Amino acid sequence: MTEFSKGSLVEIFQKGYKGGLKPLTVQVLNLKAIPNNTGKRLRLALCDGLYNANAVIRPESVEKAEAQGIKKGSIVQLLEYKASMISPVKHVLIIDNLQVLGFQEEKINPSPTSVDQYFSNHSGESNEDLLGTSMNSPAPQEPALKAQSHHQEDAKPKLPVQATSKPQQANPSSAKFPNIHAIDQLNPYQNNWTIKARVSYKSDMRKWSNQRGEGQLFNVNLLDETNEIRATAFNDVADKYYDLLQEGKVYYISKARIQPAKPQFSNLTHTYELALDRDTQIIEAEDSSDVPSLHFNFVKLNKVQDLDANAIIDVIGVIKVVNPAFQIVAKSTGRPFDRRDIEVVDNTGFAITVGLWNNTALEFDIPVGSVVAFKGAKVQDFGGRSLSLTQSATIITNPDSPEAYQLKAWYDQQGGSNQEFKSLKNEVSSNSGLNTKQDIQSRKTILQAQSEELGKNDKPDYFSIKAYISYIRTENFSYPACASEGCNRKVIQQSDDTWRCEKCDINHPKPNHRYILTLSVVDHTGQLWVTLFDDQAQQLLGQSAGELIDLKENDMSENNHAFQQVFNKIQMKEFSFRVKASPDSYKGQTRIRYNAVSLAKLDFALEADALADYFEGVKVN
Repeated sequence: MTEFSKGSLVEIFQKGYKGGLKPLTVQVLNLKAIPNNTGKRLRLALCDGLYNANAVIRPESVEKAEAQGIKKGSIVQLLEYKASMISPVKHVLIIDNLQVLGFQEEKINPSPTSVDQYFSNHSGESNEDLLGTSMNSPAPQEPALKAQSHHQEDAKPKLPVQATSKPQQANPSSAKFPNIHAIDQLNPYQNNWTIKARVSYKSDMRKWSNQRGEGQLFNVNLLDETNEIRATAFNDVADKYYDLLQEGKVYYISKARIQPAKPQFSNLTHTYELALDRDTQIIEAEDSSDVPSLHFNFVKLNKVQDLDANAIIDVIGVIKVVNPAFQIVAKSTGRPFDRRDIEVVDNTGFAITVGLWNNTALEFDIPVGSVVAFKGAKVQDFGGRSLSLTQSATIITNPDSPEAYQLKAWYDQQGGSNQEFKSLKNEVSSNSGLNTKQDIQSRKTILQAQSEELGKNDKPDYFSIKAYISYIRTENFSYPACASEGCNRKVIQQSDDTWRCEKCDINHPKPNHRYILTLSVVDHTGQLWVTLFDDQAQQLLGQSAGELIDLKENDMSENNHAFQQVFNKIQMKEFSFRVKASPDSYKGQTRIRYNAVSLAKLDFALEADALADYFEGVKVN
């Protein structure tokens, strides 16, 4: 049983500790990497069993801590550390050396008292000599500030910047709210709390209607230096706070209900969310200098291909191409949508397409060569990897961050603008890539694909085959999907014959049926089960899943003759398939799933040319 140093986090600030006390054993409640020009820091929330405090691991000590596997829930022993105060009400522990002792998923105390709150209630106990203690040098300096000479400033690429954070300062108005909590610390076990947070995103007022009645709601994302949390207001409460809460402004917020987060409605990572009600108190802050404008957790473009589809991420890059806006029409509803695709690159040598929608697409006027950050982009897995901006996504031009300055210098001064980039959207869904000599000559047989165990790697494997369709499963060839644009979630039929999507919280008059068609394909070496999704199945069968369902339901002929004829006409026909092979776990067993990402009818003239080219280089005895 680990013995924690209970009460020690308060004691070190009372004594003005700068070295000499015994090692402390505490738990890491949370951990976040903070990039900085002087090197990466780790910001921690620590608990000694009674109190919790914020801490920072110096850049020179981060590598050692990460090598020990430090993470949220780790039990650590602080070996070298000192106390610091970055304002009269903010206490922070500066760590030079620690040892990871173990891991404990459960918090040692679900509702500890923060050190800041303790000293707010016990005025005069904390040692004022700690005020201004630096994390980097003996000179007084703000921990988050970058110390640079005028010469260094002049050497930076010049950007019209939008600040993402500001230095923390003592805030006299904070005295009116003594129980200020970090957003990271919020949990349902706390009662008397207040957060000081910036509205980083505000939705439109949305109407809803279902079996329980009608209503309205809006939501905001609230941000401080530790994390972001979602807050939602319904009906009369929504009317009360909609005009008060303005995007970009900072507020003191208290007496809201803390409840488990609903990941299907939010792209934030906080475990909880807030429900604003009639008792909630919201007061605009006079001083907003100690609250950042945005939090980013950037993913490099070369790492996007390793992420799961529908993952929500932040990316930063340089705009390489801006394509014209165009309009698409939803097949399910006939509703038009405006879209624009832009291409973004970074210094990993990769390029990715980012899809913009509606007003964002029409009003987009950021020039090529600008550094742009996207917060809340969704990873798409159709024809390779691309990004699509979610409803709550944010676009920031030329953010004031180290990553932005590095990218601008690379693109303008280090040859980035002339570089060749590898596209992440290289597995196109059209059949153009299949009818080429290169693709024909690189085909595999089914036996080759199976013997090479393609699909058992961490990343999907792609290969081409030429095969006959030997069997088609016609029982469950489609599923009822949500009719909302961009949402393909399965919907459930209700007692009033409407179709409900839990993700969108909407009842639709009818679903948008989408294919999930399974085929058996064969060549002279073996057989594979291959799945075709909506676009590929429509291309193969020549009609939508909804049209095929209507045909089946209205076919009065014996044995559904007209319906069966749709499948019979492709039976034992030969096609070229581009196949994606990836591991899939089912009931504890891992198997390989094969999806056809594109298909094409054979071009016999091209097949003959490719065959002639092959035998031209073969010596015949």
